[in-house]
Amino acid sequence: MEIVNKVRKTMKTLIGATKNLTTGRDADIFVESAFNYNMESITFGVQRQVGNFTIQYVVSPKPESTNTAPSISYDQIITSFDEAKALAFVDSGLILISYSYEDSDIVTDPITGTVSLAFSINIRVTEKTR
Repeated sequence: MEIVNKVRKTMKTLIGATKNLTTGRDADIFVESAFNYNMESITFGVQRQVGNFTIQYVVSPKPESTNTAPSISYDQIITSFDEAKALAFVDSGLILISYSYEDSDIVTDPITGTVSLAFSINIRVTEKTR
């Protein structure tokens, strides 16, 4: 499925750029924890595939660092994504129909006191036909 590969590549580019927002990146672990999708067929001028994607991320300080929280905030991540998403999807040959964010959950390790940030980005896309 070409659309899935395009979305995966685009999201890696967008979130990869977000990872480089601050100089403290070497002290954080920033990973994609889930990539879920479903496909459906719609008629939007012509018959096309539409994908609904939920991509989940976790940001934590590295265990060997002395930080107890990530060096980047949820707002910084979402702001960076918002600023770059339109052009990134167009450049990938995708039409971004809709998007939403599932606000972050803050998870605290009861033993170490380390705080991790978990959040999701939900998107609905189709491929350009021309």
